Amino acid sequence: MVHVISLGVGERALLSDPAQDALRRADLIIGSERQLHTVASYPSQGRTAPLPSPFSRLQELLSRDSGQEIVLLASGDALFFGVGNWLNRNFPPSQLRFYPQISSVQAACHEVGLDEHDMQVISLHGRPFASLRAQLRNRRRYALLTDQHSHPQAIAQALQAWGMRDSTLWVCEQLGYPEQRIRKFSVAELLASPPDVHALHVTLLQTAGPGGVLPEFPGMADQDFHTDGEPGKGMLSKREVRLCILSLLQPCAEDIGWDVGAGCGGVAVEWARWNPRGQVYAIERHEERLRQLQRNREHFGVVRNLHVVAGRAPDALADLPRPSVVFIGGSDGEMDTLLRHCWEQLPPGGRLVASAVTEDSKSRLQQFQAHIQDGDAEWTQIAVSRGETLAGQLLMRPQLPVTLVKFSKRTFSS
Repeated sequence: MVHVISLGVGERALLSDPAQDALRRADLIIGSERQLHTVASYPSQGRTAPLPSPFSRLQELLSRDSGQEIVLLASGDALFFGVGNWLNRNFPPSQLRFYPQISSVQAACHEVGLDEHDMQVISLHGRPFASLRAQLRNRRRYALLTDQHSHPQAIAQALQAWGMRDSTLWVCEQLGYPEQRIRKFSVAELLASPPDVHALHVTLLQTAGPGGVLPEFPGMADQDFHTDGEPGKGMLSKREVRLCILSLLQPCAEDIGWDVGAGCGGVAVEWARWNPRGQVYAIERHEERLRQLQRNREHFGVVRNLHVVAGRAPDALADLPRPSVVFIGGSDGEMDTLLRHCWEQLPPGGRLVASAVTEDSKSRLQQFQAHIQDGDAEWTQIAVSRGETLAGQLLMRPQLPVTLVKFSKRTFSS
């Protein structure tokens, strides 16, 4: 049995009676030097071992001594952005027992006096700093778990650039230790005089400012995308069409999606931004479009769940995880092959949406509909006109109509 004892925050752990009993009966106690020091005052007879790195070595250690009573020490709350998630993925519940303590976020909120219930926690530890762009909203509260790349000054610089210059930050260092320090900063103060900050800290954030830089709602402006043409033009699905495509796809949390012929990434980026728990694979073969797709991935901060795949489909699809939803926006003359291949990859209940502008593409979609026996089709045509000024007068200029077809794979044969 592995007893996972959360230590909370502070120089000395305040253990519950069950946690003390587990520590006293342990044959092996695993923890870092600092963690072992926090429980040194509690009686125990077990031998100690340093926390190994990487975690694969920890798995070997825990598995090798599985017949013993093992205590694994965990900073803060093991089940809150801690080791608990990794343990639950690698060991059955019958081999684990968890002992709770408060997290660093909970301690920080109590020190500052901010409610926890409406605070979103974002971990930047070991994650790309650009991912923060996809998660921040104006006039919201956040707790940021950071590393050396996401220090308070870097956060302030980002807030300034993203239209949130009136934000307030609380930097909470060495919580629970005699050296504990809580400081409140404005963005301007952090930019003018960057403070020295202890590595052991949590940053609380109240965003505020004029905004207008990062999108807050689906339907991102075309001109905000980098393209292979003029701003808002080029190989990019326009906003109205993009939203209709996503409404037909109906992506869910944990979905794996393919955007085949992704162009500059209009659909893929918006898809990934508003479904952060899904994984989107954008497949594109044209070099310049790929470059713009990568730029948009960074610009909108969807670096954690949007994966750019360079290559021509269907060959480029061979090593990808099987999808539950697929969008075909470009086929390079391979529409028939792509439809059949993607349909075969979908599970029952999966959705495939394809777009067509030419009569030839529409005809191929009709032929595919007639071919499949295990799916249903829904046809939509979108014709958008946008206002322009000509000789001082309003002119509604029509865009090319786009036909969208949603193929839904039945969950049973009929």
